[in-house]
Amino acid sequence: MARRLQTREWLVAAAGVALVALALLGGYAAVRARAQGATPRLPLAPVRVTPAASPSPTWERWTVLRALGPVTAYRRPDTGAGVVARFGAVNANGFPSIFLVHSVRQVRGSTWYRVWLPVRPNGTQGWVREGRVSLYTTSAKIVIDLSERRLRVYRRGQLVGDFPVAVGRPGLETPTGFFYVNQKLRPPDPGGPYGVVALGISAFQPKLAHWPQGGPVAIHGTNQPELIGKAVSHGCVRMYNRDVKKVDRLVPAGSPVVIQE
Repeated sequence: MARRLQTREWLVAAAGVALVALALLGGYAAVRARAQGATPRLPLAPVRVTPAASPSPTWERWTVLRALGPVTAYRRPDTGAGVVARFGAVNANGFPSIFLVHSVRQVRGSTWYRVWLPVRPNGTQGWVREGRVSLYTTSAKIVIDLSERRLRVYRRGQLVGDFPVAVGRPGLETPTGFFYVNQKLRPPDPGGPYGVVALGISAFQPKLAHWPQGGPVAIHGTNQPELIGKAVSHGCVRMYNRDVKKVDRLVPAGSPVVIQE
């Protein structure tokens, strides 16, 4: 289901912690985006869009960066500032390096993007300079309610999917906060514990930093559907295979993920 990532308009708006196992097993699904022309100014993300024919509803549109080569994230919009992290064009799992944009700043003739980064600690941000990145936008968003054990998908502000999930067990609770889908992985065995697809997110299980790749969290399928609706994982969010396939189709890589109690 690989699809090419392309540049879209210039506007702003990882399987549980076991993603590493997926990386060893292989494969990824590519990001989705449509190309569109650039605009002269870059406002803070997200942009709220209102349909011209109606005063409501409004929705958020977010800008996403995809690395085209090595990318360095700095503490400030200055190459002389401290380095937060360095990334290749693809990550450790072979998926394109993706960053969700928080805001944009023009500094001495260069455009800098303040982005969320898929690194520890959760919520880390850094500044990436224009050049080795392409841009596209997304109006999709995932909201996960841990107490209800539900995952909801929104597109253009409208609810388009509402699904039951399993979440982290006591002591290894699914982390809460603001994240984004930073990779999509397809397990070679759809009947395995990660199901048919895994949507890696930029969150990490705080209590499993010693795990490979730092213990990334993901939304993924399962081979134990009887556990959906329970708190049983190491921090990942499990879904019925049929449901996670729908979420994969609805939500492009780079889309925000809000996890709340």
